[in-house]
Order: sequence, then C-alpha cells, then structure tokens
Amino acid sequence: MEKILFWIVFLASLTKCVNHFLILPDVVYYGIYLGCFSWLLFRGGMVVNKKYLFFISAVFFSIWLNDIPAFFKVPARVFAFFSLVFMVGPFFVNDRLNGIRRLLFIRTLLVLRWIVLISFLLKFVVPALVTNRSGFCGLTVHSMVLSPLAGICVLYGLYRFHLTEKWQERYKESAYMCISFLVLLLSGSRGALAATVVGFAFFYIRLYRHRMGKLLQTGLFILLLAVSTSTLWWPYTERLRQKTESSRKNGGAAATRERIWQDRIDEFTAFPLFGVGFASYNLDYIQSENTINRQSGTVEPGTSWLFLLSSLGLYGFLSFLLPFAYNIYILYKKLDTGLNGGLLGSMMVLFSVHMLIEGYITASGAYLCFFLWLSLSESEQLLQQTTNKKFLSV
Repeated sequence: MEKILFWIVFLASLTKCVNHFLILPDVVYYGIYLGCFSWLLFRGGMVVNKKYLFFISAVFFSIWLNDIPAFFKVPARVFAFFSLVFMVGPFFVNDRLNGIRRLLFIRTLLVLRWIVLISFLLKFVVPALVTNRSGFCGLTVHSMVLSPLAGICVLYGLYRFHLTEKWQERYKESAYMCISFLVLLLSGSRGALAATVVGFAFFYIRLYRHRMGKLLQTGLFILLLAVSTSTLWWPYTERLRQKTESSRKNGGAAATRERIWQDRIDEFTAFPLFGVGFASYNLDYIQSENTINRQSGTVEPGTSWLFLLSSLGLYGFLSFLLPFAYNIYILYKKLDTGLNGGLLGSMMVLFSVHMLIEGYITASGAYLCFFLWLSLSESEQLLQQTTNKKFLSV
C-alpha cells in the first residue's frame, strides 16, 4: 500500500513542476496529500516533532488576532498548506511517513536531474518548446522554478562526485554538474545563481574545514577552472546580463523588489508580534497593489523571510528560523552525517539564500514549497538518526 501511496504523491507533486504534465483540481491535489498523511498516521501512529509546534501555533495566532479580508481565502489556504506540509514536512513522524518521505526525496532528486538534462537538450533541438514568457523554462512551468532546481542538481552532482571513487563515474557526474550549471545560467535567475554558489561553498567548507590547505587548493582550482573556461560558458549568461542591465536602468539590482520588500517591512513594523495574518496582507500598508490578485486571493510577497515576518510576526518568524538555522548548524558541525549531511546542509543554505528574493515558503501551490519542506524533513530525519533526539509521542 505504501508503494501505491508513494507513486500517487510523487506524481501529484510533479504536476506543480512539469509543464503540461497533468492538471489536478486543487481539491484533488491537496486531498491526495491529506488522505495519504491520514492513512500513514493511522497505520503508523503519531509522533510530534515538538520543535515545530510553535510554528503551527503562530499560524493560528496570526489568523485569530487579525481581521483578514475574505478574498484572501485564509481557511482554504491554511487547509492547503497544512495538507502539504503535514505529509512531506517535519511536523509529524513515524516509520511509514519517514520511509515515504525519504523515497520521495531520493526519487525527486533523480527525476530533477533528468528534467534539467532534457531541458538543456531541448534548448538546442526545439527551443520554442522550452521557452515561455518567463524565458527559458525547460520542462518546468517557469524559469524561476527551473533555476533553483538546476542549482540543486549542481549540488546533487557534487555530492555524487564525492560519493564515488570510480573515475568513470566522476567524469559522468562532472558532466551532469556542468550541464546543470549551464541550465542555471540559461534560466537567468541571479538569486538562484548566488544561492547555488553559497551552497557550493558550504559543501566544501564543511568537507575540508579541518584541512585548510585542501580547502584553499580546491577553491583555487575551481576559480582557475571558471576563468579558463569562461569563453565556453559566458554566452549562456545572456539572459542574466539582460536582466542586470534592465535593473541598472531601473535603479539597481533589486529595484523591482524594493517596493514589495518595503511593504513587508511596513506590515511588520505595524504588527511586530503576530503579523498581519497567515498568507495575507494588511491593505492599509500596501503600495504594490499589483502583487495582489483580488479574485484568487493569491499574493506575490517577493521574499519568504520578510513575508514570514510580516504575516506571522516575530513569533512565527523565530519559530521557523531557529529550528531551520539549528539544522544547518548541526549538519555543518556533525561530520558523522557524512556526505548526506553535506548535501542536505548545502541545499538548506541554497534555500535560505534563495528565499531572500522568492516568497514560496508558505505557498502550498508552488513546487519549491513542496521541495523545501521535504528537504527540511529529510534533514530532520538524518539528524534524528545521528543524535537520537526524542520527539513527543502522542
């Protein structure tokens, strides 16, 4: 039964990633997550990860203490969000849930590699098929989805490169990394590129932190390799250069987001403790009206971190940040988690940087939201195995 549930959840998740794959009504999409979670909870028992109880309470406090306009459809958004994160996130655990989440994580990484690879090939075979209004999107729904996924594939290739000792496999992984990096450049996201570079650096700093000579040698080698091959990859940066030039003309690299960020800061300043309400805005403090769809209730917050501050306040922000940052710290410190810890730590770092400029942390309909919470769950599971942390059994 677990195998059937795995394939149902896995295929459902891809509907938010792969363009023209399958369109599921929201009630079916979220019903799949909630139904599978309920079944696995019934079969395997419930163990609560008490670190995240504060975050759950922050969501409900923010709703209870605010008069949120009805068009934001907050009850539906709460249902959708918790249906997703209860299934793939770290809030509740048991052996059956852990097993499916780990399989989801592994299979997702493997499929993402193929998505990135095929996207790269199609760019030169049928470019019109992998391009939309957002630019080069590959097989995904948007270039801003493809870019961080390509960055994650770079980190996954790096992990597999160090995992094997066979030179044939290392050459293959190097090729995968190069292709993923080129797709990252083609998709044109400066934020995803910066996040990937920081995640890449985290992986090597963690790996060689007790061998500074090796770390410097590796860093110098990568720098020289990038410079010596610049004539090969520089043409792939055309989209990045266009966006940089456009931003420069409009007043700066972050000009398009500064007003949105200021709205989040204004909301937080007015409602610092519990925020303005989960997945919503306070209309008295909004200047960027174009970031609200009043028919669907969807919003474009422009940043995950500031959106947590503005919507859930300092209480909600810290209830997520502290366990999230603690995970990264422990993954860095505990070398007995091996290369798995390096991969997950670098992915968490990538997400933490990328969330500065993209607001998907509570966007349950976004594929990056799914993969963020799934990765966080996998990191919790890895640390639980190595530290024997105790959860709250119910």
